[in-house]
Amino acid sequence: MAEPLHRSSDIASFDTYPADPVEPGLAQDPDRLLPQEGDSSSLEQYGAQLGSAAGQAVLAFRRAQQRVRDLARDKKASVTDIASARVEQVRDQTAKLREETAKRGEEWGRMVRERVGELRRQARNGIYRARLRAREIQHDRPLQVVAGAAVAGLVIGAVLRIWRANRA
Repeated sequence: MAEPLHRSSDIASFDTYPADPVEPGLAQDPDRLLPQEGDSSSLEQYGAQLGSAAGQAVLAFRRAQQRVRDLARDKKASVTDIASARVEQVRDQTAKLREETAKRGEEWGRMVRERVGELRRQARNGIYRARLRAREIQHDRPLQVVAGAAVAGLVIGAVLRIWRANRA
């Protein structure tokens, strides 16, 4: 046989949600009962309107939030497009500057080569003229050339002797 359930004052001995709203033996006040379908009070209508308005507000908020996300994505995409266009522009300018720099470098190199070649020709001409003049003087005045060489040798010898004396 089944054991009886434990009864305590802590546990209620009645059902809080009766299956049948009108139980026999319970006196129920008709004002406390919920209205049947079709009957609606002004409080219910007000609650329904309030719920509908709240639902529409939430829907409008969600749509606005989605629009903001879409705009942010579009803005982000447009900012990205602008940035990539700017990067391309900078690359193009950099390429132009490189080309221009290379052209100027080539021009300067060519100018330097021309200038060095010109200076080299001038130096060769100067040396050639000096040799011609030396031959001319040697041919025209041989005794003065020998006397000049002797004086130059004497001066060089004296300088070397003084330099050795100071060194030792």
